Amino acid sequence: MGPGRIAANGLLIAAIGVIGYFLIDQPKEVERCTSYEPVSQPLIAHAGGGLPTAIYTNRLEAMELAAKHGFKLIELDFWRTDKGIALGHDPDKLSPTTFDQLLDFLRRNPDISIVTDFKTDNVYGLRRIAELAGPMRTRFVPQLYDLKEYQPVLAMGFPLPILTAYRKLNVTWIFEANKVSLRAVTMPYNQRFLAGLSDHPVYLNTVNEPLPGYGLYTDCLIPA
Repeated sequence: MGPGRIAANGLLIAAIGVIGYFLIDQPKEVERCTSYEPVSQPLIAHAGGGLPTAIYTNRLEAMELAAKHGFKLIELDFWRTDKGIALGHDPDKLSPTTFDQLLDFLRRNPDISIVTDFKTDNVYGLRRIAELAGPMRTRFVPQLYDLKEYQPVLAMGFPLPILTAYRKLNVTWIFEANKVSLRAVTMPYNQRFLAGLSDHPVYLNTVNEPLPGYGLYTDCLIPA
């Protein structure tokens, strides 16, 4: 595909995106999981997985429940701190779960991998995970927020990454993503009109009701 066609497609996507942002309904929001619905589509447990009391906890308790429900991929939020790496969605509400406890969880659940979501410098944070996890770094699926991160992160010995489009990527990112090997791409719910342009599996973030045809980051859906 030539530069001119990519640019034209980018403008078309941008126009559709603006319309879609206002016309496409947003996913149902939840504050906790009052029930868990089994679905037959790829799932990633969001922020450790939803609890009956809360979501976004990134706590060991949530991960244990996600493992019990049969998840093979669990996304966690990470922060770089003065003391190393911390889990948590917000800097003022960090999880009590430590990185050592996370590694122990992975040892006890050898079929589960962790999808990373760094809220601070992504490449630096993933380099620190690689150092702390050693050979277990292969159990971490890195999320990238820019394709400039692709080569540095692969060089650290991680498996194929997921490119996530909820940070400031140009509208033509989907075409650039098709040029490299990725585990998947992740996009916001209201950008799902782009899914048909992707050569990679597509996940939407975050969805708590069945939506066939996509992978989903989810709090309250569970593997069937």
